[in-house]
Amino acid sequence: MRELISAVAIGLVVTGCSAAEPTASPPPPPPPPPTRQLVEWSTAVCSHVKALEKAVEPSESSPFFYVRSVVDSVDNATNALKKLKPSEVAAADGHIAGLVKALEGVRPQLPSAADNSLMTAPEADAQAKKKQVAELISGLGPVRQQLTGVVENAPELLTSYNLTPACEPGRAVTLPDPAPTRELVTWADKMCATVTSINGLSTETADIAGDDPRFASFELESYLSTTRSAIAGGAAQIAELAPTGVKEADTFRDTLLTALREQAGKLPEGHSLGTPRPLAALQDRVNLAKAAATAVKPKAEGLLAAVGHGSALAASYDLAPSCVPRDIAVKPKQPLTARNGTDLAVCNTGTCQVLITGKADITVGDLTVTVSIRGGRLVLTTPSTRMSLGAGGTGKIGTAGGPSVVFTPAGVEGTTAVLDISTE
Repeated sequence: MRELISAVAIGLVVTGCSAAEPTASPPPPPPPPPTRQLVEWSTAVCSHVKALEKAVEPSESSPFFYVRSVVDSVDNATNALKKLKPSEVAAADGHIAGLVKALEGVRPQLPSAADNSLMTAPEADAQAKKKQVAELISGLGPVRQQLTGVVENAPELLTSYNLTPACEPGRAVTLPDPAPTRELVTWADKMCATVTSINGLSTETADIAGDDPRFASFELESYLSTTRSAIAGGAAQIAELAPTGVKEADTFRDTLLTALREQAGKLPEGHSLGTPRPLAALQDRVNLAKAAATAVKPKAEGLLAAVGHGSALAASYDLAPSCVPRDIAVKPKQPLTARNGTDLAVCNTGTCQVLITGKADITVGDLTVTVSIRGGRLVLTTPSTRMSLGAGGTGKIGTAGGPSVVFTPAGVEGTTAVLDISTE
């Protein structure tokens, strides 16, 4: 009897064990969070990769313009990618280094940027050159697909890459809520770009045109073009944005859009810069543009507060390349600093970053440029050239038989600016 009881007890134990539920697998870890640094990296890379991809596409343009566009795309991509801050993702940085090497291998087989010989070459020769350049650039391969393949195998980069408006998303990644989305990053990016353009519009006559009569017409025309782009162009840009679902942000956008559309209708019509107009007539048109700028600028205030009412929108705003992250925007502005301080003489070597206040003459090799700061922009003047640049813009001035000098304002505050200078 004791043996029978023991057997039954053992049977019960065995039966109990076989009925136990299997242990559930732990959930997969969340994907790496996106970062602004990687969104900015992705923006720069995708912008140039798209330009290279477009250069490979069949073109109906003339041989001269096609070849010039390829040369510009290769030069711009090479220069920008060489200066790009590493992503710290080994596979991605290695891929970009390989792309730069391939571009540098192609470049010697292309005409120089100043070569205009195709404009007068016999048609058969010009078409043959166009075909040769097309085959050469096609040798780079499917650059966008190659980039996407690298990114999809780098989880620490993929989340940021997918959120970048300039990039085509790769493999889908699900982020935990409240998460930024590609749609909201795009919304914030376009809103910030529009607001920045509007805030940069001058309404003071002294900021619009200088005291050099040689360039007066050009500067007034440039102001008209800039104002039209900010107001009419801004209206077109934000009109296509879908609602965010955040009441305060959508109200801000609707109010700004209404003001932009209203003032766009009051702007004078544009015309070719090559068609001269009397200064008096130009000044009347500038006065209309100034009135429009004065009317819309107050409507561009308050975006930062509006996006703060939605957690996903706020996170997206902080990632958008055209926006200043909220934690930085609320901090007191620090004085501008430059790598070479106010030592303008170092620029004669061809490379410098200097701090300029008011007005200064800078010599780079054989080129001397007068730099003045007006209305949040840098105005570069030589005996034959006048150029206006905002922060982040880039301008080039060529020298006879020598390299082009590249000017890039890194920051502008009032009458002080940081200017990066290089040669290429």
